[in-house]
Amino acid sequence: MLLLLIAVLLEPSESQLVVDHSIPSKEDYLQLYQTSLVHYRNSDYQRTQYFTELALADKRYRDVMLVKCFQRCSEEGSQSSQQLFFLSLVTGEKCTRKCMKNLFGQPLQLPLWAIKDFKTRKPFSFLQFSYYQIGDLTSAYEAALVNLKYNQDSEMMQGNVNFYGRKIRDLSGMLRHEQPDSLDKFNMGVKSYTNMDYAGASQHLDSALILYVEEVTKCKILCATGYDEFEGKVLPDLNDTSTFQDQFVKLYHKVMECRYRCLGKFDKMTDLREDYLPQLLNYLQFSAFQTKDLEFAYQIAAAYLTLNPGDQTMTNNLKYYTEQLGTVPDQLTMLSSLIEENSLDMEVLSAIVGKKEMRKRLKDKQDYMLGDMGLISELNADKNILWRNSY
Repeated sequence: MLLLLIAVLLEPSESQLVVDHSIPSKEDYLQLYQTSLVHYRNSDYQRTQYFTELALADKRYRDVMLVKCFQRCSEEGSQSSQQLFFLSLVTGEKCTRKCMKNLFGQPLQLPLWAIKDFKTRKPFSFLQFSYYQIGDLTSAYEAALVNLKYNQDSEMMQGNVNFYGRKIRDLSGMLRHEQPDSLDKFNMGVKSYTNMDYAGASQHLDSALILYVEEVTKCKILCATGYDEFEGKVLPDLNDTSTFQDQFVKLYHKVMECRYRCLGKFDKMTDLREDYLPQLLNYLQFSAFQTKDLEFAYQIAAAYLTLNPGDQTMTNNLKYYTEQLGTVPDQLTMLSSLIEENSLDMEVLSAIVGKKEMRKRLKDKQDYMLGDMGLISELNADKNILWRNSY
């Protein structure tokens, strides 16, 4: 009855607040998000929805353009010598900042709470409750699922997802805010695999692999490059008695720790027998074999053995594919480049923290994923089991 009343009370002229997610906003995402929180506190859920979506759209657009700027500017190249390394580093940084400045003007000075909110998808918490209030349960369900994916220990959002799941039957309007990521495609592929639909499994798992490479690449770029800045950031003390090399290594250590976390992005979100990427490759090579795509199966098996060289089953599979093909196919450039880059990252981080520490991390599968950010929530007794974030 409550949902019916909400739908009836809405005025049609105010319910048509639709965001075109492909057009950049004239305001930046921090301003838009702060505006949405004002409306949220005033229980104006339609405008909360509208301005939150604008903020999310602007944030996505900036992230996409940052990656494009970096990739365009990184063609300056990087050499092993110290002088050429720093020349490449400085040139790439200046080029990227100039590119972003031409697009957006001066960098935003972001407060730490805003950085944390967007990292943990907290805007989707406000968005799902606002959608619920205006009677759009399908969009509320989708927003709740996005938030839960990044806050899996949240009983609040788990309760919301269960609530919406019992109400929604038509899911055709889902995934308007964030497209499926690698893990979504992986789960779809495993479902097809379990049903012995190997053609469908191969298609989904191949998409999962492409998305994984793209997402890890983007994650690594964001570790070392940024345009919008944390307003309370402390700059290195150049009057420190430590040497330049000491200070640089400390700063670069943070970058490498961040890149290391990128590799375990999905490991903590799955319940697999091994790390995410090897398991994805394992499913994909067998699905490719079942669909008679032996060349692709060989390429995936070879990549798997680069990660797990002692696996006897995959070694036998690779031998079988070689005998059947009669030739050795080329490596998958996209995948081999990522694996080589990951290996180099491990070497650099091992040089910084020590080989003993790296062995311990790899053995314990430490991925340094961010945990609960201490988000405050309260039970809203007037809305059945729905929870509402308080700010």
